[in-house]
Amino acid sequence: MIESPLPVASAPALHSASLLGRNYSPRFPEDHRLLETFVRDYRLCDELGSGGYGFVMTAVDRQENVEVAVKFIIKDKVPEQAWMEDEVYGRIPVEVLVLHLVEHENIIKCLEFFEDELFFYLVQELHGSPWHKRKKSKSHDAHMHSPLNDIIIPHFSSPPPVLSPAASEFSVPDSEPETPPQDSGHLPASVLVEGCDSPLNVDLQYHSLHLTRKTDSLEPPRPCYTRRPSHDLFECIEQTKHKRLSEKQARYILAQVVEAVHYLGSQGIYHRDIKDENLVIDKDFKVKLIDFGSAAIENPNEPSPYYKLFFGTTAYAASEVLLKRPYQAAPAEVWTLGVLMSYLLTGMSPFPTEADAIAGHIVLSELPGKGLGGSCLHLMSRCLEPNPQLRAKINEVREHQWLKGALDGV
Repeated sequence: MIESPLPVASAPALHSASLLGRNYSPRFPEDHRLLETFVRDYRLCDELGSGGYGFVMTAVDRQENVEVAVKFIIKDKVPEQAWMEDEVYGRIPVEVLVLHLVEHENIIKCLEFFEDELFFYLVQELHGSPWHKRKKSKSHDAHMHSPLNDIIIPHFSSPPPVLSPAASEFSVPDSEPETPPQDSGHLPASVLVEGCDSPLNVDLQYHSLHLTRKTDSLEPPRPCYTRRPSHDLFECIEQTKHKRLSEKQARYILAQVVEAVHYLGSQGIYHRDIKDENLVIDKDFKVKLIDFGSAAIENPNEPSPYYKLFFGTTAYAASEVLLKRPYQAAPAEVWTLGVLMSYLLTGMSPFPTEADAIAGHIVLSELPGKGLGGSCLHLMSRCLEPNPQLRAKINEVREHQWLKGALDGV
């Protein structure tokens, strides 16, 4: 007697409407159909951001019930210099290749990517969480203090506006969107995201979700377009009482960014658009670098090339870039660290004018009742040396006295 084979569970039926991109975002072309393999694995939810190269949405991994970010990169919008030929994947955007290659705790992680005729779907981890002001209880006032106690978080009735510094007049137009992640973690095991009605929890207050029990079919989504705010460093600094961080907080954050830059440089990779908006942060001040749309890959065993096009933001542009001279990526990257230091510590650029930036003339905002130490100012001046040949290298920055012990936390 031949035994019958064990029954095989069939995959959930996929409703045809579930493949229509317009059911998730108006940014998809009309009648554009998403990849069936992607839709079976992920359920698209909110928009996180958008820009010249594409847009970013949250999604839920159907199998793991975990939130991720999905960056949809429009192939036709990627400039020619932002493509590379890979032996395995063929012609691919530099950003996709970089995030597929790197692995560092302070760099956003690429989980996988998909491709159709119009888009690359870059699936990434979510990082970041709201900075809620903690209420002090009378019994704990004398015993507990959190670095977040000084943070004031506004509560918006609608998503906050996108705040961006002016793009460089000689940068590539329509620079690539950031990928602003949110609270990551598992969703309740008994639910799947199926639409948009009510908030899941207080930390996802901008993420309208409709939660239903799991079923054997993937129901078509109801068109209901929602946005969620980013938890980038720019946003968080703006929400602090004095629009700046404490020196200890700034040291911890900068030390993490320096570690990421050092790691990338060892791989011959340069971000070329480091700024507060491209760093996402959580309530414990853990930061991760995002948005590698302007990245460059070099051979670390060969002399670094000179670039003529600038892809970043004017406020972070190095002296040689502002002079429109050919520049190397590594010294320009260190300059951005000096500018970032100033924003962290004072909430302002170190240069009131472009002429000051070209000359490396640092003018820091006055801090009422507070002054910056000599070690701090020395590091900033080394990063903002106008001569790129004399500017600090990343190893010098990493070993600087001001950053000693900074990674121990806040």
